[in-house]
Amino acid sequence: MTLYRVCNLIFESNIILPELAPVIAENPTYVFQYLPAQIAVLENNEWIHQWCFPNGQVWLDIGRHKSGYLLRFAGLADFYVAPDEQAIRCYPAAGIRLETIRHLLLDQVMPLVLSHQGKLVLHASAVQTPVGAIAFVGQTGRGKSTLAAAFAAQGFPLLTDDCLLLNGSGGQLWGLPAYSGVRLWADSIRVLFEHEPIYTDVTHYSAKKRLPADNNRLPYHTQPVPIHRLYFLIPPEESAQSSEVSVTPLSAREAFMALVSYAFKLDITDHARLKAEFSMFSQFVTLPLFYHLVFPRDFSRLPVVQDAILEDLCLTS
Repeated sequence: MTLYRVCNLIFESNIILPELAPVIAENPTYVFQYLPAQIAVLENNEWIHQWCFPNGQVWLDIGRHKSGYLLRFAGLADFYVAPDEQAIRCYPAAGIRLETIRHLLLDQVMPLVLSHQGKLVLHASAVQTPVGAIAFVGQTGRGKSTLAAAFAAQGFPLLTDDCLLLNGSGGQLWGLPAYSGVRLWADSIRVLFEHEPIYTDVTHYSAKKRLPADNNRLPYHTQPVPIHRLYFLIPPEESAQSSEVSVTPLSAREAFMALVSYAFKLDITDHARLKAEFSMFSQFVTLPLFYHLVFPRDFSRLPVVQDAILEDLCLTS
């Protein structure tokens, strides 16, 4: 068994996770077990929520059990999360490759586990700048990984890709690093890298590639960083109407609704937990950190988008 860290969660795994660097610690927060292929059978499991693709196809079923939660990724794997036992057990479907299991664990299950611990975890990619961390928040396909990788390629250290854990302290939000890598589509890779980078498949069912930061000379920051901006990316169909880049502040109400929309949540029926989460959001939205970012969906305009962001950060000469 090897110990690894994702954000501030240390867990023990019975399989090697090459995306993560092993750590030395005495007490893991969780234990992950990869078990023989089968379907997890639980008595009295209550299905409480579904994640669906835009076409309506079910991607994830979430069920609540008396001692934990069942996460069923259709046709891929079942993950049973038992918070009281501090355990995650994976039951893969027959023939599913390990890189797919590792992706589901690191990029889907772990953010939900962190959020269930009362943390604020956003669908966001982030980099460090001289004035603090900037994060790009949005659902899949809105360009947050591409923007973060573009800044990392310019020397701004990568903080995280699509899983941003935020902690509040002393009237400030801090962003915690997840792990040193970024996931990109082939068109983004061609635009951002002059030479073919080093990458691996993210899953067997997607053409997206995982680029380790260290192997591709992308700087990576390993310590918490104060958040300077949270840029919320509007849907592609809306940004397609714009030929210009605009950065506008959100009101406290708009910021609250944005946090509700883009925060990972394991149990949306747990009213006590939701009440505590909303109380936390109410404290954060008074900070001057929340902005809308509108930009044209055109790779040739990417330098213009970066310049506009640097100007907003007052980092242009």
